Amino acid sequence: MSRNLVSHIRQVVRAFVGRDDLTEPLEVKRSEWRFYLDYLPSSAGFKQLKTACELSGRSNIVLSNVALADREGVVKLHVYDRDHLSWSSLAERPLHRYGLPVQSVGTEEVLATTVDAFCEKNAISRIDLLKIDVEGAEYQVLLGARCMLQEKRVRCCVFEFGATTFDMGNDPDAIEDYLTGLGYRLRNIVSRDPVFPGRTGAEAARFSMHVATPEP
Repeated sequence: MSRNLVSHIRQVVRAFVGRDDLTEPLEVKRSEWRFYLDYLPSSAGFKQLKTACELSGRSNIVLSNVALADREGVVKLHVYDRDHLSWSSLAERPLHRYGLPVQSVGTEEVLATTVDAFCEKNAISRIDLLKIDVEGAEYQVLLGARCMLQEKRVRCCVFEFGATTFDMGNDPDAIEDYLTGLGYRLRNIVSRDPVFPGRTGAEAARFSMHVATPEP
């Protein structure tokens, strides 16, 4: 596991447990783990992920080859080459505007579901930690989780913000209004930074992770 990934996981755990002073990894008994649902809907990306989980023996990870969105159906995914598979997005991204010489290699139609529908189908009554990293379509996933959020059955939600948010046509003000309207408190995972830094547009947007938790 790369140092960057370890650092990322530790950062998410800090947000989940509400401790910024965490320096040592938290140990959790396997019997206490809940489902970890990872969605990587492109066929090539899912194949890589499935192989990695099988080789590592992570039987407690449940994988689903489906996109999360604001409604069930079929969505068009813009797919990138093998080195940039994780950049695949529902948004057609103008990466050249950001100085990145990378282009989508095509599109792929994938099945989509919502958090609410998935939880109902799989009898998931609550989510302890919902981590959303979907290259700009975070708002769509949140919209599809309205019931779970409204009923405060999501204990903690961590999601990303950046230029991809605007590439998808999403407005950070709308995201903030949506979550606060459902009774969630929103903060930047970096305590000294504001919510949605550079919220005026794609060029100004600074990549950041945000934490939403139910108001006490």
